[in-house]
Amino acid sequence: MAWHPEIIRYLSGTKSYNTGSIQSPQMKALTLISKLLPLVLLLSLVSCSQKPAAFDYGKVENGVYLNSYFDFSMQLPEGWAVQSRDQMENIANTGKKMLSGNDTNLEAVLSAAEVNVANLLAVFEKEMGSPVEYNPNIMIVAENLQHAPGIKSGFDYLYQSRKLLMQGQFQYDYLSENFELVEFDGVEFYRMDARVNFTDLEIKQHYYATVRNGFSFNVIISYVSDAQKTVLFESLGSMRFGK
Repeated sequence: MAWHPEIIRYLSGTKSYNTGSIQSPQMKALTLISKLLPLVLLLSLVSCSQKPAAFDYGKVENGVYLNSYFDFSMQLPEGWAVQSRDQMENIANTGKKMLSGNDTNLEAVLSAAEVNVANLLAVFEKEMGSPVEYNPNIMIVAENLQHAPGIKSGFDYLYQSRKLLMQGQFQYDYLSENFELVEFDGVEFYRMDARVNFTDLEIKQHYYATVRNGFSFNVIISYVSDAQKTVLFESLGSMRFGK
């Protein structure tokens, strides 16, 4: 898969790369970015509904992500790089383009979904473009369900998202059909597991989804090693919701 040099320079924050070498850590990172966010952009909600006036994208204070609209907090791994709103939107747009490929119909579906999608948090172990084998991460995305009344739980959301994900240009090597029920601070989430084999790496992802305040609320973690998984699970275990 070829990347336009300008996209590579923009996303990585550097001046130039040898685009002919797929072994470049930067090229690996950029290709893998395209697999991080597609799932949470999939549900087609074609109306132009507005986010509630009190909607909150959240903020990070002293290493804790806080969101008043969802009455939610989460301790982030120490020293990890929190992405700005512009950086998150850029990642999301890249994911949409890579997922749809040349399928104009699917691209239209994804563009419609963006109207209702809020990218709340993206945090990576290292700064984007760092020369590492893989950059583990946490992402939180919310999607307005006002015009999808049939989605009443995280299970429903993952079920619909999985169907559309299977139509995308990129296929997961494994995408679980059964969604495990898990609880964080008394709130029920459903989890979908995924694996992607890329060159010599097996990337593991867990998608956690619930429905809260009229939105799907999705937490996605990605990693390659058990050590990275341990750090990510510690953050998941710190999630707290107001009652």
